[in-house]
Amino acid sequence: MDDHRRKIITNEIKYWKQNRMLPEHYCDFLLNLYTEGGTEVELPQGKGPKGMPGFISFILAGLLSLSVFLFYFTELSLFLQTAFIIFFGISTLSAAIYMVKKSFFDLIPVLASALLLLITSVQAAEIIFPDHSVMLYIIAGLNCLLWITAGTRWKMVSFKLSGIIGLIVLLITIFI
Repeated sequence: MDDHRRKIITNEIKYWKQNRMLPEHYCDFLLNLYTEGGTEVELPQGKGPKGMPGFISFILAGLLSLSVFLFYFTELSLFLQTAFIIFFGISTLSAAIYMVKKSFFDLIPVLASALLLLITSVQAAEIIFPDHSVMLYIIAGLNCLLWITAGTRWKMVSFKLSGIIGLIVLLITIFI
């Protein structure tokens, strides 16, 4: 293969890597294949999607901290708690959809989203069914099953393990 073609192909692979059109390890493999193991100068990192996952992680971690503080350390009215639950739920769902569409699959935003979903769903169950602990167990069990499903689908051992341990702790809590 002549040098001009090789340069065009490697530049295209670098573009795919920079814009996350392919997973990074695939691009690294292809670059090593076409450069025959040689090192190529990396393209300068411009304004791309690199900073967005960090920003989403920061926002979701802040929402997680804020939700724990608001729900467990303050006395808010039922209307205000419901409004916060809806806002945090929509924010979490929007962030998760955005991450899946843009392939920003980082563990911290997904973990923060899952914990926010757990906190808001447990808080909603406590508000809607104040004296029914069975509904709280059902909500917690559904969250654990969701974690197992997400861990299986996205091949994340931490989510599968968290879901399984959560179900075991839930069963121990119910029967003991």
